[in-house]
Amino acid sequence: MAESASSIFAVTAPALTGVWIFDPTNPDGTDRNFIHAEGRTETLDVKATEVELVGRVNPLVEYGRATLVGLRLTVFIPFGADHDGAVEYWRTVATNRRTICYRDNRKRLAFVALRSALSLVDGRVGTAIGVDLRRVDYVEAV
Repeated sequence: MAESASSIFAVTAPALTGVWIFDPTNPDGTDRNFIHAEGRTETLDVKATEVELVGRVNPLVEYGRATLVGLRLTVFIPFGADHDGAVEYWRTVATNRRTICYRDNRKRLAFVALRSALSLVDGRVGTAIGVDLRRVDYVEAV
């Protein structure tokens, strides 16, 4: 927790835990916090084109402007009162085919889209959902 002191009062700001997901068109009605999000892996793919020319031993490389940022994680949803709603939320995210906003306790904040199918694995104490996200451009309407 971050603390701030002043001559009037002291404030303790809450720290983010886990992963927060919400629909940017309706942030107040769709926000979800998933405390058990493990194995977060971020990938950077700088797109390049190689040109092989006769008379040269090595290719020439031309870099484009695009940098693809991917994020893979496993969200674990333990059995309990919120289990079915949380699993259904991820199913809805997949079928809505819309951009979502991702935020985590590692200071990542990005608009993302699902890259591939969700992987739902039922276990003895809950459901593990494998999520593969890609950062996308998104313009918020004001």
